[in-house]
Amino acid sequence: MTQQPGATSLAGSPLPRITIVTPATSGDEHLEATLRSTIFQDYPNLEFIVIEDGTSSERRRILKKYEAHLSWQLCPPATELCAALNMAFAKSSGEILGWLEPGDMLHTNSLYVIGSVFASLPNIEWITGRPFSFSPNGMPTGIKHLERWSRIRFLAGGNKYIHRDTTFWRRTLWERAGGSLATEYGLAGEFEMFVRFFCHARLHSVDALIGGYRTHPGNHSETNSHRRYNQICDEIADRELAGISGAYAAKLFRRLTRIVSHVPKVRRLWHKYALQTIYRTPGRDWPPKVVAQRDQWIFDS
Repeated sequence: MTQQPGATSLAGSPLPRITIVTPATSGDEHLEATLRSTIFQDYPNLEFIVIEDGTSSERRRILKKYEAHLSWQLCPPATELCAALNMAFAKSSGEILGWLEPGDMLHTNSLYVIGSVFASLPNIEWITGRPFSFSPNGMPTGIKHLERWSRIRFLAGGNKYIHRDTTFWRRTLWERAGGSLATEYGLAGEFEMFVRFFCHARLHSVDALIGGYRTHPGNHSETNSHRRYNQICDEIADRELAGISGAYAAKLFRRLTRIVSHVPKVRRLWHKYALQTIYRTPGRDWPPKVVAQRDQWIFDS
């Protein structure tokens, strides 16, 4: 096995067991890249679960090639994504959880980043890294601003897209927040899960490259499915905000966003300036970010 940074964190604490789930029910052409980006880091305490439904011979061929490194289970064909993920997480053993879809990839040594941050800072319950993307041919590109998060700003709509491919959480948080993804929201079940996480813990941004998604021609277009996803997310956020006493500014902001959404030119200006303002303006509701300093992870405002 290739020598890597070791089985301890930067601060010398044992590295936690990380469970990564990949729902391999589509995207066969990019599945192997996802597997390789994870397996070949040689993280010493990894549980890698791949879910597949047995409908693709190519998928089975790829998984057979890497079976010594994987734990995977069959799920019934056409099983809904969130239900399949719930099945896998229920059978997992990791202290730290996350999932990658085919096409998502981890950056070099990012499992050591994840493990050592959680080992060094035991009060942190979920983290997200600096977002970036991979080009269609797999080159890391599009490194973005280090996003900062707070519950109220998230619900207000300043930024509804937490990058799942670079976000990981403790099993204790998963269990306190219900221990499953809601299956009635389809793909927006991920958003609803993050809403519940915010009820229990602050999301800390780590100034490091962890994971990214592969871009495809046209995958940012305003498709019907994308619009439906946003509509469901907005409905979830509205319900959550309605149950919070106060939060008047956030509720007003959402009402204004709905009003201007019907005026294309105003909507573009609103998204460019107003939404970015509440997203980027520093405030006391921001938790400190996590940065590496010499041989340890520290908080930095």
